[in-house]
Amino acid sequence: MILSFRDLEIIETLGSRVRMLSAVNLAAAWWNDGASGGKNAAKRLRRLARAGLLRRVDVLAQPMLALGSAEYAWFPAEQPTDFGWLSWRLQSRWSGQPRRTSVYIATSRAVDLIGGGAPGAVKNLCQATHDLHLGAVFLTYRRRWANDAANWVGEDSLVERGKHQKIPDALLINRDGAPYRAVEFGGSYSARRLQAFHEHCRHRGLPYEIW
Repeated sequence: MILSFRDLEIIETLGSRVRMLSAVNLAAAWWNDGASGGKNAAKRLRRLARAGLLRRVDVLAQPMLALGSAEYAWFPAEQPTDFGWLSWRLQSRWSGQPRRTSVYIATSRAVDLIGGGAPGAVKNLCQATHDLHLGAVFLTYRRRWANDAANWVGEDSLVERGKHQKIPDALLINRDGAPYRAVEFGGSYSARRLQAFHEHCRHRGLPYEIW
């Protein structure tokens, strides 16, 4: 199978940047809008799956939130927010019931081909909602801040690199190998968990966003 640039970008995204993307989000990000784009996306994704580079999995996940911007951003020298308030804000976003969602992940064969830290399987079914939304955050970066998206390194690849003992969902890492922003999707985080994440970043002088 001859891989196109688009194929390689999708495989690389799922291999080293995010754990999963829904079939719907993949089609919207890499194909034209409309029915023909969706059909072409489904056809190509099936071919990549038959080639052993992607795997389609059905998961239970909450309906996708609209993620236009971060819920909270912090920079060194700023006073932190009230994490009780932020926790309430994050948790109050959820109102729907989990539903079956088709997602794609990179296989171990894909990781062997292009590198990355993807485990080659759904790591934790209970985290599907979190992982899908983090994928949507990455796609927002890709659409709006392409240079930062190119510097995005996902959690599993950070573990492989041994960058930190405590790993955020993603780091933006410059050409010198230094992280300049942490990105976290705050699903239903408690105030204590938000505080711990803040202290981790504050100790390292690392700006962060919570989506």
